[in-house]
Amino acid sequence: MKGTRGGRAAVLPDGAWQPPQRVPAEGEGMAVRFIEESGARSQVFDFGRLPGDPGIQRWLAGAFTRRTGPRSGVKRLESARGIYGACRRLAAVLAAADPPPSSPAALTSAHIAAFSLRYAAMPTGRYDLITLRALLREDPDLPEPARAALLDGRLPAPRNDRDRAAAYSGQEWQLIMTAVRGDVRRARDRISAGRSLLARHRAGQLPGGSTQVLLGELLDVFDRTGTVPRKPSGDPAMQVTEAGGVDAVTSSLCLTADEMAAFGLLLAAQTGQNFGTIAAWPAVGFEPGGPVTLIEQVKPRRGPDREHMVVPLEDLPPGLAGVLSAAGPEDRLFRSPLRAYRLLTDLTACSRRHLGTQGAFTAFSARGGGFIDGLRQDHVYVWARNHRFPTAAVPPERAGGRPAISVRRIRQTVIETTRHPVAHTRATMNDHYLARSARVRARSQAVVGDALRGEVTKARDIQAARVFTAAFIARFRQDPAAAAAEAGMDEAGLRQLIDEDKDTAVTACADHLSGPYTEPGQPCTASFLACLDCPNAWALPRHLPLQLAMAGHLAALRPHLDPALWRARYGPRLGQLQQILGCYTAAERDQAREAITSQQRAFIADVVAGHWDLR
Repeated sequence: MKGTRGGRAAVLPDGAWQPPQRVPAEGEGMAVRFIEESGARSQVFDFGRLPGDPGIQRWLAGAFTRRTGPRSGVKRLESARGIYGACRRLAAVLAAADPPPSSPAALTSAHIAAFSLRYAAMPTGRYDLITLRALLREDPDLPEPARAALLDGRLPAPRNDRDRAAAYSGQEWQLIMTAVRGDVRRARDRISAGRSLLARHRAGQLPGGSTQVLLGELLDVFDRTGTVPRKPSGDPAMQVTEAGGVDAVTSSLCLTADEMAAFGLLLAAQTGQNFGTIAAWPAVGFEPGGPVTLIEQVKPRRGPDREHMVVPLEDLPPGLAGVLSAAGPEDRLFRSPLRAYRLLTDLTACSRRHLGTQGAFTAFSARGGGFIDGLRQDHVYVWARNHRFPTAAVPPERAGGRPAISVRRIRQTVIETTRHPVAHTRATMNDHYLARSARVRARSQAVVGDALRGEVTKARDIQAARVFTAAFIARFRQDPAAAAAEAGMDEAGLRQLIDEDKDTAVTACADHLSGPYTEPGQPCTASFLACLDCPNAWALPRHLPLQLAMAGHLAALRPHLDPALWRARYGPRLGQLQQILGCYTAAERDQAREAITSQQRAFIADVVAGHWDLR
């Protein structure tokens, strides 16, 4: 798609065009050609080289052909190589069996078990089983017992999968991004200076005899031809050496491999997109106007119908940019994926022109054989090593406190920080990316725990009967008005509760005609156990023996009832009683316990059994 509103018109191939053959003709072996969807790369996988009987080789070749077809989710060469590797390891296990099967019809569950046991402890074991399940799930030649063993068997536990995908800490993130931003700045400044020197050379503005003239001539040659002057032996010419070598000349107009990797890491950190998806971005996008560019990208794991996506790269809004601290040009560059992308495509213009590619990621490496077309994972490994970062998941104490570079962890960090789904659904973000994070789980548990404790506190505040202690009653005797104000009641109503007989079972009722369980003005008909929930209920010292008797009775019922029944019916009541009892001193509780009579115990037993409830 061109950088215009209309894009590029679609065309059909000429009449002589034929699609490349994936499977050779009959009698030409058992090789299968895999072609990436973009057509950029292809590879022939020879199943005839697998160990074992030709019948097994032919069967696996057919399954591979179906799994990697045009309508499958396998779009990249690395994925096809992974499937072929799993097939090779399965073929090795089958060839070592006694006797080895000569066709898929001879496969049994024992063969699948042997494969699982052999590779269960290896790093590829889990992923091989996942790969083979997708490959052979609907294979028509696989016997049902073997299919059941393959699909129903338990996957090996992932090897530190959660640790490898853990988000970076703030300090680790800062270390990585400082190195990334340093490479981007140096590339921008160096290529800008090289282009300026080349322009002044072509305009004849360089002073004669200066050292810049030699570099300007070499840049002119490299910009036009894509190479530097060389001797007949192939070594760089003397003037190239005098100018600082091949790297000094080529890096004045092109990114190095490390700088290309730095741009990939920067864009991954800014967007949260998969590194492999970013690496396949084109250098041209649709610009509908305003600070946005639309990039067409492919994510095969989304399936054939949803793999093609359009990603908007946006600049910082002026209002937001204005409130950023020290919001200069560089700050906006490192906060704006659009500016970083445009800078990338600008700095790779020379290398893209000589490669004839539309990919956004290109570079030049004298040691790597010249121009580099495309960003790969190994470029990140080399970048990490050159910047003294570990390339494996080693403990920080063994790496000098520097974190291991992982594009998975970069994406995990972005998703955890923003809590915004990137090229997936919100359910996938919650169930996969956030659920596997120990940090998110700990924070979520703390938030949920605080919320639940708050709800429990509120529930207890509502359910617990309010208590008038002996000290409060003494204050009422001395100053009724002050005590009534403290309780939030009128003096007459408080006096009735304290002095008059308004008891129910284990509490006193302030107003039995305005209960929450009946219509206003009607006498309350609720069970006496429900008084512990009622806002009209008040507990006084004279009720303490009955409350102790009921608490003991409920606790005694626990081992004799179904646990779920006891928790639902009596558990909350015992909790309410214990809260009331906690308002009294130990001495007061001991004195009340000695005062419990047999009649009171019998009365409490009848109340708990429901004998006092209205039928």
